Amino acid sequence: MLKYYLSDTTLQAKMVTMTIFNRIFGIKKQDSKLKTTDWLFIVAGLIIFAAITLWTITKSSVWFDEAFGAYLSHFSFWDIAKFTAADVHPPLYYWLLKLWGMLFGNTELALRSMSLFFGGISIIFGYLLVNRLFSKQAARISLIFMVLSPMLVRYSQEMRMYTLVTAIALSATYVLTYAVNSKKKLPWVIYAILVGVGMWVHYFIAIVWISHWIWRADNVRRTVKKSKFIKTFFSKEWIMAHVIAVAIFIPWMPFFVTQMSTVQAFGFWIPPVTPDTMVNFMTNVVYYQDISNVTGWLATGFLVLVALLAILSFRVYKSLNESQRQSYRLIAIMAFVPMIILFIASMPPLRPSFIDRYLITSTVAIAMFIAITLSFGIKLLKPIVKVLIVGFVAGLLVIGVTNVWQLGNYNKNSHDSCQARQIVNAAIAVSKDGQPIIAATPWLFYEAVFYTTNNHPIYFIDPVKYDFGSLAMLKDSDQHKIKDIETFTKDNSIFWYIAFSKSGQVDAPYQNWKEIQQITINDPIGGNPEYKAIQYQVK
Repeated sequence: MLKYYLSDTTLQAKMVTMTIFNRIFGIKKQDSKLKTTDWLFIVAGLIIFAAITLWTITKSSVWFDEAFGAYLSHFSFWDIAKFTAADVHPPLYYWLLKLWGMLFGNTELALRSMSLFFGGISIIFGYLLVNRLFSKQAARISLIFMVLSPMLVRYSQEMRMYTLVTAIALSATYVLTYAVNSKKKLPWVIYAILVGVGMWVHYFIAIVWISHWIWRADNVRRTVKKSKFIKTFFSKEWIMAHVIAVAIFIPWMPFFVTQMSTVQAFGFWIPPVTPDTMVNFMTNVVYYQDISNVTGWLATGFLVLVALLAILSFRVYKSLNESQRQSYRLIAIMAFVPMIILFIASMPPLRPSFIDRYLITSTVAIAMFIAITLSFGIKLLKPIVKVLIVGFVAGLLVIGVTNVWQLGNYNKNSHDSCQARQIVNAAIAVSKDGQPIIAATPWLFYEAVFYTTNNHPIYFIDPVKYDFGSLAMLKDSDQHKIKDIETFTKDNSIFWYIAFSKSGQVDAPYQNWKEIQQITINDPIGGNPEYKAIQYQVK
């Protein structure tokens, strides 16, 4: 009796497990139209993503690139365009950041939340794309992996344009899949607008558009004779879309040419590519860690994931129909081709340009690729096994999210963290009202001035060599600028001087500055001295 009872209980448990899995992951064949259930899953995913991102969104102080954008957003729209023209980026993101700040304020949380918003938009279009091209099961697994994507979380916490780039790129990809199968012009016009607008946000979105070209060329190659390739590839709709896109971008073209020639002529801070470059990118996608830090069980988990994808992807591709294969190639190209393009573009005589954040769109596409591969590759397995495999991949990503929480905006190239807020607040905490703070360099000034107060204003000392375009808005304005240090110190006999100092030693810029006290802030990751604030008095 007990034997039959246990057998019946086990069967019921299996049926419950299968029912739950089917409801969540949509095992049965369904159409691609979104239903209430889909939106419930999307909303739930966005809530979880927002919670994960907001958990530590204000943990890290703003670093230079963020501080540059925050400072720039206080200028007029015209001046924003003028100052970005002198730097290395187009102006659209900064225009939007200004508008966002006008609506929600200029705190760390307020300004960084715009990146969270576009990170959510990216997830929505990722879900829509996979749902339309494949299945609800694949879309829902994709949702899990996108929500837990360490790199997407990381750059949804930062006051930069990379999630906006991803949102535009994925929405354009979604529209493109409609356009290629439509005889209407409207999808192509929308695609064209997205391509053109994307170039006004960040130039490296072009690697996504190149990926679209590669995908289209591959599809045309498979469907027409060689003699008709050129005519078919350059269809009227394709040409029209790119003419519109170029027309949208062309007003900024002269500034783009100037910026690119300046960067290539005078160098850039990005290190050269190495044999580890692309492997580092992949381990960062999963763990937000370079390969040198992926050891032990982490290394084992990463290798298991790579092996699983290598085995399943070929089997999945063979099992798909031709339409699905075309879509699978699109996701694979979006996931992996941009990093190859960026790697090649970093070879001499060109300057290095391979940096992980330029590939956030690929990060999301990789999450989608993994989900699609698992969805079709394990469909014949028992439901509990499917749950375990999906849970295994999600577990690896959770480890990556915890690394994002721990590291914050730690710079893996220079091995330091921005601690501008911490050093400014430490100085203010032991100061009397009215004591100003002087930043040792304009670079540190950008980071520190974000935390300026009426009682403790922050300045930098002129003259400065304004060789870099990012300093143009300091050159053209006297705000926060000390043009006469003697007059300044007469009016403010006691003040703070803050500097970035890995050596832990900061020398007084002037002999008549007498030290009263000093504060040191250590790098929270490496533990080494990083910032120093010295209180001086001039007699």
